[in-house]
Amino acid sequence: MHEGRPVERRRPAIESIADLAELVGAPTRTATEVRILRDGAGAFPAMFELIDAAQSEVLFENFIFAGDETGRRFADVLHAAKQRGVDVRVLYDPVGTMMVSGGSIAKTLLEKGIAARAFSPPTLFDPRSWGRIRHRDHRKTLTVDGEATVVGGLCISNNWAPTSQGGEGWRDTALLVRGPIAADVKRAFDAMWQRADGSELPVHPETAAPLSPPAALVVADRPGVQHVANLYAAMADRSRRSLEITDAYLVLQKRAQTSFCGAARRGVSVRMLLPGRNNHPLAGAASRNGYESLLQAGVEIWEWDGAMIHAKTAVMDGDVTLVGSSNLDPLSMHRNYELNLLVADPDTGTRMRAMFERDLTTATQIKLSTWRRRPGWQRLAESIGGFFGSSL
Repeated sequence: MHEGRPVERRRPAIESIADLAELVGAPTRTATEVRILRDGAGAFPAMFELIDAAQSEVLFENFIFAGDETGRRFADVLHAAKQRGVDVRVLYDPVGTMMVSGGSIAKTLLEKGIAARAFSPPTLFDPRSWGRIRHRDHRKTLTVDGEATVVGGLCISNNWAPTSQGGEGWRDTALLVRGPIAADVKRAFDAMWQRADGSELPVHPETAAPLSPPAALVVADRPGVQHVANLYAAMADRSRRSLEITDAYLVLQKRAQTSFCGAARRGVSVRMLLPGRNNHPLAGAASRNGYESLLQAGVEIWEWDGAMIHAKTAVMDGDVTLVGSSNLDPLSMHRNYELNLLVADPDTGTRMRAMFERDLTTATQIKLSTWRRRPGWQRLAESIGGFFGSSL
């Protein structure tokens, strides 16, 4: 525990989420159930179960939908739902899907009669599409019957499949939430579905109803809006006791860096869990380029010892939890289409913090004194990574 930390009244989670909802202009909803899904081992079976139980509609959106074994399993489950008469729509990002082995599952989906759209595909002979390549659909959502939704960081690829099934076993987190909040994720999907077809849905303001925990809101971001950047800064600025962050590509810009350092300096326990071995080495170097200022301010940094950690989560004061697709890097904060869930619920926060503590047992803490003795070649790599990271 930090010495000198001010003793303050515990702020109700509902009060906190109401303030944050106003910041991002999104309505709050009551959630009837919140489940934490850990890794593909927990998330994929839960998603299959939801699709199998669908009665009318399955809306599936993901940055990566690979044509590997994992992708084919999802295609089969979606096809089975389609054969039962369920309306199945799939939205995927073709640029993101090119980043993994196995190619795209799109041809298979179309052969099975499933409505599938590629979001803003670049076309060799259409120069207008080249500029749009910078703005990708980075969202990862599943919504069933407008009543249940899964939101998180998991893509559909063998990278996220358990090692027991031949996958890479990447560490990731999603939330399964039931209740009125699912309709907001459905609206976000419908807007992206229309956008992928070159048109826009009108945005109708929604009115929030009276709440009781657990409560949730959808933070849907798009290029230039910076809802999630503002949200992370606000969570750091308003935290009173603790802030636990897990992120895959932490390339902080000035505002976020200032907020995290400021929280630590005023006595908040700020802890970050980041990859020890990043699947994008340049992003890993760019992330480490910002370690020293965070460590100097009192932020604890831990690096994951296992396979790639890809989760994007934050827990403020043990009460308010953020889980979704947004990394703390310029691509997510400024250029991509992203979607996150913010949940105000002490029980969910307690379980998220317990999972964070469990993760730290498979991580190595970075100490400032040791960090300052790192070799020159590593410093050079970090400087190069930082240069390219700042230019994204």
